[in-house]
Amino acid sequence: MRLTQSMENYLLSIYLVQEQGFRVTNANLVEQLRRVPATEYLGTSLPSVSGMLRRMEREGFIQISETRDIGLTAHGKTLAEQVIRRHRLAARMIVDLLGVELHRVNAEAHLLEHAISDGLEADIRERLGNPTRDPFGQPIPGSGYTTPKNVVPLDSAPVGSTMVIDRIPEDDEDLVTYLNHCGALPGVEVVVEEVAPYRGIVILKVGEDRAVLGYEVASRIRLRPE
Repeated sequence: MRLTQSMENYLLSIYLVQEQGFRVTNANLVEQLRRVPATEYLGTSLPSVSGMLRRMEREGFIQISETRDIGLTAHGKTLAEQVIRRHRLAARMIVDLLGVELHRVNAEAHLLEHAISDGLEADIRERLGNPTRDPFGQPIPGSGYTTPKNVVPLDSAPVGSTMVIDRIPEDDEDLVTYLNHCGALPGVEVVVEEVAPYRGIVILKVGEDRAVLGYEVASRIRLRPE
């Protein structure tokens, strides 16, 4: 069957929750779905989410365990990787070829991911030189990229350590704008100055500047040793 736009967004969201290392519960999935741009017109009410999950389970895209955890079937994973690959290639394309500002990239990539054909996907990959990661540092499925084993969440990084930003979240426009302003982007070397769960903040030194981040946000930023 041809996937609807909503189904593609659900597959993408389930994949992202798994990629971040979290269980795909209804609550975690809804939280991720709410990060999808409003231009996708994706409903996140309990009835709409439950209805879509039942439909996707009937179609063989997902399986729901006795503990209500949501998992992708082999077929569902293949489709999810296809959506993610096109989304991240679209993001790479509009930054590298069009120079679109980083905070606009996620919404534009969501619009493009539904329209890219197999042939156009191959053309984009070739034109971009077969990239392995998107502008946010996220791996492009099928590119051969393997995430280093020593990548850690920012909130778990040792205080005083010098690290390199491996990836940042793409789906928070204000956060991306702030990180871009501070220069805290993938590939940039930073010093972890403070990790203070009791204050709810993490402080990074970026060159001569500092980025002050909320603890929840910090858990979604990944660092690797320099």
